[in-house]
Amino acid sequence: MTPRKPTLHDVAAAAGVSIAAVSFALRDKAGVSPETRERVLAAARELNYVVNVPARSLRTARYGAVGLHLPPGSTRLPYYTEFAFGVVDAADARGLSVILLPHRAADDATPPTAFVDGYIVVDATVEDAGIRAILDTGRPVVSGEHVLGGEDRVSASVVYDHDTALRGLLDHLTGRGATRVAAVLPPEGTAWSRELTQTYADWTAKRGGIPVSRTISFVPTADEVDGAVADILATDEVDALIVAPSGSAAPALAAAHRAGRRVGDDLLLAAYVDEPMHALLSPAVTSFDLEARAFGSACLELLAAVTDADTPVDRTRVIAPRLLVRASTGGEEAARDRE
Repeated sequence: MTPRKPTLHDVAAAAGVSIAAVSFALRDKAGVSPETRERVLAAARELNYVVNVPARSLRTARYGAVGLHLPPGSTRLPYYTEFAFGVVDAADARGLSVILLPHRAADDATPPTAFVDGYIVVDATVEDAGIRAILDTGRPVVSGEHVLGGEDRVSASVVYDHDTALRGLLDHLTGRGATRVAAVLPPEGTAWSRELTQTYADWTAKRGGIPVSRTISFVPTADEVDGAVADILATDEVDALIVAPSGSAAPALAAAHRAGRRVGDDLLLAAYVDEPMHALLSPAVTSFDLEARAFGSACLELLAAVTDADTPVDRTRVIAPRLLVRASTGGEEAARDRE
């Protein structure tokens, strides 16, 4: 059997530094100290590491650029901004450029005009003609979350374990005394929204309950959130509420106050996607830190890996969201206990 060739990951582990630091050092690029560079070079010599041309193919390919496709309307949401910067950071460490792809009309299936060697898409669906056009290019595509309806057409995916995360949040709410948990959900046009909807329904049914939910836009307006929350809270039995679409926490909190509910007391409120403002609201809102920047970086690294024929790649990498418990689900004492 031919011995496995050492990889960039092996050099990083031996030198005790990040993969990005190894990349900088081996390319003699500014960004690492002389001591770190020497440690990396020594580890590479000891491992007999030779720069693998296929592994660097994204940087040395025809264009040296990656195309990034974000969902329509998402650029005003903090999560997607952080995701994009994560992709850019990881690309820069490999000497790559990132091109943000424009959105087209819903029925425009013409091929992308960007000169790129591969693509990263996030929260995508083949119902989007632009996504279908990207998949039809024949170039490598890595998706953040599965591409709904096109899972078998991408090279690889980085996904969150939404099922385990949401069940954990629901159990947290019942552990804080909630008996009827409602949800404001996004439309089922993406893999993650479908997973949330199914998990919430399954969890509720298992406990003999009836789901109380409303569906709003993927990128909702404040009025949409207000209307959905007001409608749900008209059901007096609801004592906990999860709002899933990004950007929903503040308007949901305001709607609850207008309905005469005391958030953190007679109504527990949690958002699914954490945002910087959540810690500043009154009360601060419990939510999941999805570590969007790290998620974006992971997508770029996976795109680089799938171009390396010598490196085995799992087609799906799973990340566990981290729950940040704050006052909106049981008071400051509960938040301190959780932290």
